[in-house]
Amino acid sequence: MIKYKLDDIPLEDDGDYKVLNLPPLSKNEIDIIDPIVAPTSGLRIQILESAGEEGSKEYILPKQNLYLFLRVFKAICHKYKELKGKDNLRVLIVTDDRPTKDILLNYCSQIFSYEGFEIYFQTDEETKSRISSPYGAASVALIENIKLVIVLTASHNDLSWNGIKFYIDYPIPISGDLFKDISQMALSYNEIKLNPSFKPTLIDAEQMNNEYVINLLTNVLEIKSLINKDIVIWPYLGKARGIVNLFTQLGANVHLIEEEINPPNPIKEIREDRLQKEMKDTNSDIALLLDADRDRIALYVNQDGKYFTYIPNEIYSAMHNILAKEFNKKVINVRTIPSDLRGDSSSFLNILTGVGYKHLGIILYFLFDIEVDQSKIDGAILYIEGEHKELIKINNAIPLKERIIKLMEKNQLIDQQFLIVMWEESGGHTLNILNVSKQKGTNNYSFRTNFPLIADKYPVPALVLATELFARGYRISESIDWSIVGINKTMHADDKEKVKIMKNFEKNDGNQVSIGNIKYSVEALSDNINNIDIYRLKSQDSLLYFRPSGTGPDVRFYIFANREKYQEEINKVMHFVKNYYV
Repeated sequence: MIKYKLDDIPLEDDGDYKVLNLPPLSKNEIDIIDPIVAPTSGLRIQILESAGEEGSKEYILPKQNLYLFLRVFKAICHKYKELKGKDNLRVLIVTDDRPTKDILLNYCSQIFSYEGFEIYFQTDEETKSRISSPYGAASVALIENIKLVIVLTASHNDLSWNGIKFYIDYPIPISGDLFKDISQMALSYNEIKLNPSFKPTLIDAEQMNNEYVINLLTNVLEIKSLINKDIVIWPYLGKARGIVNLFTQLGANVHLIEEEINPPNPIKEIREDRLQKEMKDTNSDIALLLDADRDRIALYVNQDGKYFTYIPNEIYSAMHNILAKEFNKKVINVRTIPSDLRGDSSSFLNILTGVGYKHLGIILYFLFDIEVDQSKIDGAILYIEGEHKELIKINNAIPLKERIIKLMEKNQLIDQQFLIVMWEESGGHTLNILNVSKQKGTNNYSFRTNFPLIADKYPVPALVLATELFARGYRISESIDWSIVGINKTMHADDKEKVKIMKNFEKNDGNQVSIGNIKYSVEALSDNINNIDIYRLKSQDSLLYFRPSGTGPDVRFYIFANREKYQEEINKVMHFVKNYYV
């Protein structure tokens, strides 16, 4: 774990409370709290700065960086009161295992306590409240009397970063006008008051989540082959207590690797020698690799004496294909537009959205007639696949439900259980059960579920299912088309450069461009107020996308193409965009 020193924080006494007088914000600090390109999942800040030479593990936490977090904490308090009133103020505050977790948890709790909130922590060691980000988000739906959850995490970013995700009423990321309001509030403060004598109430949200997962899985597949199965789990940071306990409850023998990796990103960093040694020592043929907040996964498996790494695109596409083809499951496949297309053919219906659960989750709420803030719908990229595989933009539930009903009638289905899967190529996956039935004597259909609606990343059920299928002998390598490869790469770009690229490239929308010796048809994919968020480039035998990242200073490029040429092709497209549109 990296070490850091904290600047002195000049707090003044105010009876039982403390007061922090805030200095004016710099232009850079304003841009961090209120970024030009809104984040897709909370706010992330590089909170620690290196105190030594490059590569040193000694860091400092400048007080100005800490103050940015405190401003946002206070703004969330005030916005919540504005929305919900001042009664029944309760908040669950949780963290991952980052080095700055304790100080942010402490200050966040002091601010919320001063503002009149009852503070809840996950049951843990004293002064800690650690839980995975997906479990924290889901808790706002699973715990009846808590309607606000704060998750302190920066996911797969370097450990010098930390961030804030927060959930009000529903487990869907805060975005749109609500996020903008909180940013503006955070910029306006001159002081912050704290209650250093707060006393948290402990609650085991983690076990509530594990019970929910087990109940959900009973409606999908019998978990039987994990019993006495040796499994390696490498969390990359911390101990992944929730996932370890779940697999143990399901009967697996879990072997934990506690070696820390920075940045904690299992898609980018695979240490095969360490994995193979642990797997041989424990007689395991599968290892689960997790990022810091457990919403980004990879699998490392031993198949017939050979080792393979599988990333989310491959894991989820193969899993959906197996469930559809081998177990006759009807899959409503809700995926972000750049996610793997190799599971589309086995799905009952394909729904494509913008990147992040602020888009994906809206589809779930549409299906069950949950009211969604209009600014979320306005800012969402939502397409359903038509009869001829064309993409049809939607901004309400009616055309989505009509499409499902039409497909049911075409297939002579009167009462059907669907698996609705919402997922993205970076590792997020969420599963729920959708029951659609025709009401007797009418042409009306009901859409219902017996499970709470989780509309954020919740990949644990998928992780269990993929591991169970592997234990039964199913192979990812035999379940998707390997003549096509899907990868992504990033190109550095600050917020201004992101905006410039997206604006300048718009002139190509609806036209063809030639890059190298390949011609591409260009299509801009936009939200419901016609802001372009993603560009699609389609050639005779390849499909590429690019979009501004919502989690870092990058533009992300994706390709699905022939195995022999995909690396060269994506590099040429990246250079083309960089050279002509920045």
